[in-house]
Amino acid sequence: MLQLLARLGDAAVSGLTAVELWLRAQLTTLGVPAEWQTVLMLALAALLVVTVVRMFGGLIRAAVLLVLLLIAARVLLPVLPH
Repeated sequence: MLQLLARLGDAAVSGLTAVELWLRAQLTTLGVPAEWQTVLMLALAALLVVTVVRMFGGLIRAAVLLVLLLIAARVLLPVLPH
């Protein structure tokens, strides 16, 4: 059962990553700077977090929030100073 949940999480992360890369490519073709792209991605991630909190409850909510927070961290890492 735990392995099934891990695979579903992997599938969700893969899907969200694909959407992120597609959105970044579209924004790049429109001439949006990388910094603004990051801001837009974070706004989208915040919207996803709010949606998850409203839709799910209990342990599923915690798991989905954790995945979304990890994705937000992945978006922020290239921007943060070293």
